[in-house]
Amino acid sequence: MPHPEAAMEHSQKRGLARLLLRHPERRDELRRKYAENAHIRELCDAYEAACEAAEYWAKSSDLIGPNRAEEYRELATATEGDILHVLS
Repeated sequence: MPHPEAAMEHSQKRGLARLLLRHPERRDELRRKYAENAHIRELCDAYEAACEAAEYWAKSSDLIGPNRAEEYRELATATEGDILHVLS
């Protein structure tokens, strides 16, 4: 059974990868801060979780799906803003 820390690290890296695609002009800065700052890594994990949840609910046939997808997209946007704020 994989360790929870390994799963979290993988999720953090996926979140970072999403941010690198969305903000190519800030790639060097994102990579450097990710390596140096545990808070950024935690935010990348939260960002990835929100993005995954938004994708899940967007595909859901449940009536609440569209509303949940929008809530998670808003959370992802807010988390992305927090990450960019920490970079500033």
